[in-house]
Amino acid sequence: MIQLFLTSASDYVINDIVTKLPKPPSDYNVAFINTASEVEEGDHWWIRDEKTGLEIVGFHVDEFSITGMSKADIEAKMADKQVIYVCGGNTFYLLDQVIKTGCGEIIKRKVSEGVIYMGSSAGSMIAGTRIDLISKNDDKSKAPDLKSTGLGIIDIAILPHWGSSEFREGYLSDVESMYTEGVKILPLTNSQYLWVNGDSMKIVQVEK
Repeated sequence: MIQLFLTSASDYVINDIVTKLPKPPSDYNVAFINTASEVEEGDHWWIRDEKTGLEIVGFHVDEFSITGMSKADIEAKMADKQVIYVCGGNTFYLLDQVIKTGCGEIIKRKVSEGVIYMGSSAGSMIAGTRIDLISKNDDKSKAPDLKSTGLGIIDIAILPHWGSSEFREGYLSDVESMYTEGVKILPLTNSQYLWVNGDSMKIVQVEK
């Protein structure tokens, strides 16, 4: 049975997510993929916050980037992991690397086999159908050869950080790209996550 937890920022909601798991966090090894942050300038504070959040609740976290890795190397890295966690950053760059390395094929197969997928921001967006509906929040030039708009594990386009002041300008200046038919769109605030559990989907609101 497939199981995904798609968040805007996992450190806001991780305490609630662990209540939905069949086993305690200490029973899970996590592949913590930080690739999306590589092309972002400045301090990557969100990577530290999210990793710390996972470790505090008890997960065993193995942080790495897939950039430059072969498909076989990624397979080996994932072999003992029960959770695949993909961080935020530049969504276009992340999806480009996921496809180029073959990691996308691995993720989709692992998820179908029962490995849990957790995404944060860009990591949640790539699991869906479209990453280009808020194009001004990320720099497309970081992945000029990108040939995909999403892995399509779910048939929804995730819009993370909805209502956040940090992303307000990007959203409001790019409304035209979101104005489209035929696409299921799900805005998620930092205090919400989408829980995909087999054939069911549920938006979970976490109270502060």
